[in-house]
Amino acid sequence: MKSLEFFRNISIGQYIDTDSWFHGLKPAAKYVIVLGLTVLAIAAPSPVGAALSIMVAFLVALGSRIKLSFLLRSVKPVLPVILLTAVLQFLFAWPGDNSSVLLRAGIFSVTVYEVWLVVMILLKAIAMIIIVGWFTSVTTESDIARGIEDILRPFDSKYFPVHRLALAVSTSIRFVPIVAGELEEIVKAQASRGADFGAGKKNVFALARGYLPLFVPVMVRSLERAEILAEAMEARCYTGVGQTKPPKTPRRRGDVAFLVSFVALIVLVLIGDKLKFSTWIRPF
Repeated sequence: MKSLEFFRNISIGQYIDTDSWFHGLKPAAKYVIVLGLTVLAIAAPSPVGAALSIMVAFLVALGSRIKLSFLLRSVKPVLPVILLTAVLQFLFAWPGDNSSVLLRAGIFSVTVYEVWLVVMILLKAIAMIIIVGWFTSVTTESDIARGIEDILRPFDSKYFPVHRLALAVSTSIRFVPIVAGELEEIVKAQASRGADFGAGKKNVFALARGYLPLFVPVMVRSLERAEILAEAMEARCYTGVGQTKPPKTPRRRGDVAFLVSFVALIVLVLIGDKLKFSTWIRPF
């Protein structure tokens, strides 16, 4: 039954209060850290930069007293999707790919450039999952919304309601473990009736075929929960206007210095990866 458990394998959207130094940062400061790690993971031109983004995320997680095994839980459920995306890179030829051919089977071939792309996809996908998992584990739902409001407050207007946008983002993140719990409940109910979800099979396509029929019931359950939430807010006459402002998190000594140093580190790593690592290890 462990293969049918999803909620325990989701770290995104679950807050863990360890009372660390990172927990006490202002919400906007946490967004700066997430943005810096995201830019490093996505914009890294070589696997070295992508791997460094994972290492920095791990260091930040250790500083937050968050177990690394907890952050890696979210990688397992989406790993088949990541692997499927990686496999697709070998099925279609890339225009302008003049790199060496490592393996050829009929009309299909595996080149050095395609292997490079697969490694980059795996590292960047894992890095993004870990980064988002860390952010939601040290930031409450209210702080997630408040951070967006603090950053986008200059653009707040009648046509761009920042508060509603922040509420939608925080609610969407909170729904991730809820949807995982709904999926687990439906899967176990179907498995008890003899449904086969490819347990013990290593074939990615067999696993995908087993879970594909669950898309509709999970989507319906999610929409039902969203409708219940909307009706509850409407029954309380919630409009997003005139809400009570939460108390501001006091700025601590060293917060600004840490953020400036962190951003400078991200920039230096990107520059070094672009000028040094990507030219040294690029095999094509």
